[in-house]
Amino acid sequence: MPDVRLVDAVDRIPPTTYVGEAFRHVAERWHPLSGAGARLQGGRWNPPNSFATLYLAVDEATAVAEYHRMAQRSGLVAEDFMPRRLYRIALELHAVVDLTAAPSGLPDALAELDFQARDLIASQAVGEAAEHLGREAVRAPSATGSGNILAVFPDRLHPDSKVEPLDFRLWSEPP
Repeated sequence: MPDVRLVDAVDRIPPTTYVGEAFRHVAERWHPLSGAGARLQGGRWNPPNSFATLYLAVDEATAVAEYHRMAQRSGLVAEDFMPRRLYRIALELHAVVDLTAAPSGLPDALAELDFQARDLIASQAVGEAAEHLGREAVRAPSATGSGNILAVFPDRLHPDSKVEPLDFRLWSEPP
């Protein structure tokens, strides 16, 4: 069960709509809309062994920055993750928790949290609260310090929502 204080704080943020494109880089062998890896290993917005999450960047530059951050955090070099596909994905989401507002615009229980910290406990707890409330995604600043991301919970998509790959570009070497 998610932290009740965080569930209440997330519930006080009116859900927003997000319509537009986003980007996701994945290894060639993975489906662009699979959140299975994040379900098992966890990520910034979901704990390990929890729920599927698609990690998307709102713009291509943020996707590139997130790619380099992933390589750096793994202790490997960017070339070790080649080749990859950069997918462009069309989105229409109707229940997004938007954390891109200034901290003063967030409930106190959220304004005090550091979502870019190396320790993922706070952001995972907020993602868990959002998913528990049936929200479709969390929009937040990228941990790279540049741009915004969307953590989409595919099992929570509303019937009129859309997450569709449009096309992809192959990265045969790091961008």
